[in-house]
Amino acid sequence: MNKYTLRFKSQKIEDEYQQSRVHTISIPVFKFGSACLFIIATLKLILVAQENNIGVMPVLIVCQIFSILSFIFLVFKMHKINIQLIFLAYLLIAYELIIKTDTNAQALSLMQSNFTICGVIIILISEFRESVLIIVTTFFFRIIYVMMQETNKSYVIYSTTIILMCFMCYFSYKFNILFRARFLLSQYDYMWESVFPKIVDNPYLIFTFNEDKLEFVLKSQSKIPFECNNTQQLKEFLRDWHLNQDSLENTLYQLYQNEDISEFHSKKIEIVKDKKAKQYIHYSMMKSLSSTFIIKFDDSVIKVEDCKILLQKTFKKQEHLRMKLIKSIYKNLHVSLNLRQLNNLWSIRNSCMKQIMNSKILKQQLKIESFDIKNFLYLNDYFAYKFNKLTFYNPQNEDIMTIAIQLKRLLFEILEATFQQGQVYVEVWERTTIIQYEGKEIMCQKDPVLKLVWSTLVERVEMQNNIWVLQLCREPCVNFTNKQTSK
Repeated sequence: MNKYTLRFKSQKIEDEYQQSRVHTISIPVFKFGSACLFIIATLKLILVAQENNIGVMPVLIVCQIFSILSFIFLVFKMHKINIQLIFLAYLLIAYELIIKTDTNAQALSLMQSNFTICGVIIILISEFRESVLIIVTTFFFRIIYVMMQETNKSYVIYSTTIILMCFMCYFSYKFNILFRARFLLSQYDYMWESVFPKIVDNPYLIFTFNEDKLEFVLKSQSKIPFECNNTQQLKEFLRDWHLNQDSLENTLYQLYQNEDISEFHSKKIEIVKDKKAKQYIHYSMMKSLSSTFIIKFDDSVIKVEDCKILLQKTFKKQEHLRMKLIKSIYKNLHVSLNLRQLNNLWSIRNSCMKQIMNSKILKQQLKIESFDIKNFLYLNDYFAYKFNKLTFYNPQNEDIMTIAIQLKRLLFEILEATFQQGQVYVEVWERTTIIQYEGKEIMCQKDPVLKLVWSTLVERVEMQNNIWVLQLCREPCVNFTNKQTSK
């Protein structure tokens, strides 16, 4: 905030402050003042017309026109409320000077007090710059007006008036600082609700305490494992859960009343419900215009009964999958034995082998090693039923840098995709490994493990004359945090 103009450095906050101030205090007071000015000016105009006092009628008519135009501007939202407040202050001074001429001495003192109060109210609801302008111009106008009317100059009174004018400017400055600080504090309360969801992933509740109703009021919640969408459900939660035999609601209320607690208080506690469910929570309280409470749940709120139900469902699901697998194996074995088809047995064995390799890949740490690819010649035995063959060409007997279990999984998939009686040709030359086969394209999108193997080992793939050609990376693409090399 600028210490001279008292404007916020953020234009967004300044606009929000102006909107808040205009709609909460400036416009309501201005409407009331303009309406009163219009009624008084109309009544005075009727009296002046009866007395045939034409000299004061122009000012009264201007007051009426100003009031009417002000309401029109407010209805069509064309108002500049700060400027209109300045004109209202000047009109009140003009009206005061007119009434002095035809008001008896007894009522004059009361009338001047009323206009002084009206002027102070306008100063208080105006922005700092406008209030200073009103104070300086009206005080100097009054001094000049009195000096022109007096024959004997009262310089002490003039000096006192100037001192009072400076004090009024200082008072307006301090008052506007406090008003803007109060607005910032209310915005700070709102930030808890708007910013907290963006920085915290845990389930949480945000609520405040209403002193008028003596109750906690829900503001927002996220990802909580129970139903809490309104204030009533919040009350039920705070009353059902206890800390040291005392309800959570009463515990937080005592914290709210404790004057020894600092502006911000936070603590992790264990709460209990019905002596069956336990839950760790982290609560925070911030004292400001309205005390804001935040409860962050560290673990899921699950009852003992709920755990049993969850475990039963898990067991049932696992049993269902196990029986489904057994039935599938039984069906294939039954068909193979009856029809004397051994290919299905080979296929079942290879499917099981792939799952075993997938499990090892997921469990083992990625280990890059120098490996002789000819060690995989035994894979031919798994595909003898298709008469597929794995052939190696490595004239320099080079070892390759690879992850053995992943390379085994890749070659296994290639042999399975190769056409009947096909050949998989693997060439190693100057640390570059090329694999060629004739068969189906390998689709790894549906198999996460195969997709991982592909991204780690395969540099590029293309089809040449109906033959798939894969070039492996000279060294597997492994994140350096998981990389482990051995020779």
